[in-house]
Amino acid sequence: MRVPAVVLLAASLASASGGFAAGGAELLRIRGTAFFRWDFHGADNADPGDNMGFGADMDWLPRLNGSVDGQFGLKFCSVGGVELGDLFLNLHLGDNLTLRGGQFVMPFGYAYTLSSAAMPFARRAAVTAAPEFSAYGGRDVGACVAAHLAPVTLDLVLSNGTGGNAVADNGINKRFTARLIGKPAEWLDLGASAAVIGQPEAAGGEEPVAGWNGLGLDVFAAAEYPLDGKTSLLFSGEYMSLGYAGPQVEGIRGNSAGALILTAAAAFETGAGTVRSVRPAVRFETFSPMSYTIEGGEDPKDDGTTVDFCLNLNVFSPDNTLQLGGRNRCFENENEDGYTDFYVGWRMNF
Repeated sequence: MRVPAVVLLAASLASASGGFAAGGAELLRIRGTAFFRWDFHGADNADPGDNMGFGADMDWLPRLNGSVDGQFGLKFCSVGGVELGDLFLNLHLGDNLTLRGGQFVMPFGYAYTLSSAAMPFARRAAVTAAPEFSAYGGRDVGACVAAHLAPVTLDLVLSNGTGGNAVADNGINKRFTARLIGKPAEWLDLGASAAVIGQPEAAGGEEPVAGWNGLGLDVFAAAEYPLDGKTSLLFSGEYMSLGYAGPQVEGIRGNSAGALILTAAAAFETGAGTVRSVRPAVRFETFSPMSYTIEGGEDPKDDGTTVDFCLNLNVFSPDNTLQLGGRNRCFENENEDGYTDFYVGWRMNF
């Protein structure tokens, strides 16, 4: 029970002071997000049917000087224990060019790269938890070149391709990721990403193991349009094409995965009182997993849809959010039953 106490203390101090920093070098800057959530699982025979959980993402953001800074993050969860998040250093070569090395989030998938501190749901889009997405996005170890030429940002990354908290595979797997984001208006972001993964041909037994390559593409648009000083409308749309990750076999066709994610939300600011703002949000998602089809056969019917809904109430400050929401899942496969989960959660940013 020590972690929640530390988190609560940190959140209280952050609300009072606006964060942590010490000294001209700012070596002790810390930020994070803590949560407490009660989940009610709707699937048949779910075990447990409901459960309470808590956790926190904490980042240390040391800044050595105007050219060198970094990030070291840990993720605490009452269910999964402790896990390393980001661990990298930045070298700023002027105002518009940055070199990064270490473990960090790949610039692929708006639904994954969106900050959890600002997300209007308790969970990310369902596709980000699928192995099809992990082949192209998520955390990895590598090097990045980021160029900021307003209104355009370009990220180029070469990484191990093994994922976060994984041991490198001596160069067999590599991943190249590129992302371009444009900002045609102050309230609108347009972006596109591409990721190339694969393995070269390798010796194995009597016959060599076939090499293969996969291509992932992602396009998105995100808007936060202010109607007046107290009301904003938020929209985002994203489409992912995740190429089949594996060698092609004669007589069998590998099918790529695909996902469409649409989100709509509104923000109503009250400006005072206990509830500072009300932010309802809904997210609709379709997902077609990777599959294979035997020559002459029919494609499998295994698509699914997910609908997330949440009412966010900022209590006392924008850094404290009460979340009342749920997730409905439906499946094309007749052997899988749909279900709806509900949750009550509290999120604190510090």
